[in-house]
Amino acid sequence: MRPLHYIPVVLLLLLHTVLHGQDIHYSQFAQSALQVNPADAGMFPADLRITGHHKRQWSSITVPYKTFSIAADGKVAAIKEKFKGFGVGLLVHHDEAGDGQLRSLDVRLFIAYRIPLNTDSVHFFRGGFMGGFSQRTIDFNKLTFDEQFDGDVFNPLAPNGETFNSNSSSWADMGFGLGWDMQQENSLWQAGFSATHINRPDQGFFTEAVRRPVLWQINTGGQLKLNESMLLLPGAIYMLQEEFREFNFGAELKVNLQQEKQQTYAIGFGIHHRWKDALIPSVALYMGKFRLGFSYDINTSPLKTVSRSRGGPEISIVYMSRKIKAIVQRSVICPVY
Repeated sequence: MRPLHYIPVVLLLLLHTVLHGQDIHYSQFAQSALQVNPADAGMFPADLRITGHHKRQWSSITVPYKTFSIAADGKVAAIKEKFKGFGVGLLVHHDEAGDGQLRSLDVRLFIAYRIPLNTDSVHFFRGGFMGGFSQRTIDFNKLTFDEQFDGDVFNPLAPNGETFNSNSSSWADMGFGLGWDMQQENSLWQAGFSATHINRPDQGFFTEAVRRPVLWQINTGGQLKLNESMLLLPGAIYMLQEEFREFNFGAELKVNLQQEKQQTYAIGFGIHHRWKDALIPSVALYMGKFRLGFSYDINTSPLKTVSRSRGGPEISIVYMSRKIKAIVQRSVICPVY
């Protein structure tokens, strides 16, 4: 395929991002909890969680799309016991896409609350809210237009014939989420529903408003203990944003290698499938408080003719810590005989 044949594909990918603004999302969705559901803030078996993500994709087609996120969330009760059930979180992510270096920066704050649905605390209900700030910028000088082509020759110094009011846009953002958990002796199951951009903010660069479409997400997952050393971690997520649909499902098998002083050392092997788009194998290392994950999108859609099945790598790192309670020194009263 000649280089000029790539131009329609590149333009479609760029327009896909600029005009419709499909949200940032990861193949390792189970490790990006705050991005999936605000009701997940602080809802995990520890007191503090710090998560980092990096993804690079479509480098085989055009300028690579690069995404980076960092998040922190935890239980408020780790600081104030009277706020038991509350969780808070912070998420920052940055994305750069296409020839025009379309850059997105999102800063989001989360608060969530969890209550038991029955006296034996097997079932729990969660609710959460997200509020944040977003900004997008683009470098129009790095884009090409038909006015700059003279037949088959491109002249980058020729005027493009376009007028742009602004190369940046910013807005406030809001969302909410609901969740359900069921904890049993050898298993844990959960499901959630969330909506992001419920205020439909204007994300456009021009005078005419371009409203951010609401992102609807439904997710489910769990943990099933197979034996003393093996754990099955299934999961699925469905995303809907105007005409965009995405369904990602699969599982990870976690194998414990060593257990010492309440620290687990394990390895995980996973396989997920993004419906009609990609096969996603993954591997994870569990080292005490850390989990390091790596996955790769193997493109299976018709785009594989151009991408040569190379979607892109993704790396995640998760750190979880429990609160260490201070030792209270008590005076010893000597008995009187």
